[in-house]
Amino acid sequence: MERAEGPAGTGRTSPVGRLAATVERLRREVRAAHLEADGRALIELAKGILVERLSCGPAQAARQLAELAGQARVPQLQLAVEIINQAAHDRLSEVTSTFLAVTAAHASEDDSPAVRLRAAESGA
Repeated sequence: MERAEGPAGTGRTSPVGRLAATVERLRREVRAAHLEADGRALIELAKGILVERLSCGPAQAARQLAELAGQARVPQLQLAVEIINQAAHDRLSEVTSTFLAVTAAHASEDDSPAVRLRAAESGA
């Protein structure tokens, strides 16, 4: 029993329909592979942060990440994102605090921190 075909003969049983279904399946697989690779990259970045923060090796950082994720009952990827976000926030806070401290001594009373930051950005 043959399946009904569309107006141009593109049903699933036609060669064009099978090709279209194969292309769509492959697109889904490629998207899934890209998401998986992105997730692995985030986990590796979080491990690097743990290596730096805990002064340990990569294997110990991997074990620590797995253990912490298990204790928190969250996927490793979710914990990795939290670690990355926290590290980025810490670094941003450090940079802005240093910038404000350095420029405060050199700025007139009319300059706000936002104006000084914008001036520094435009100079960079």
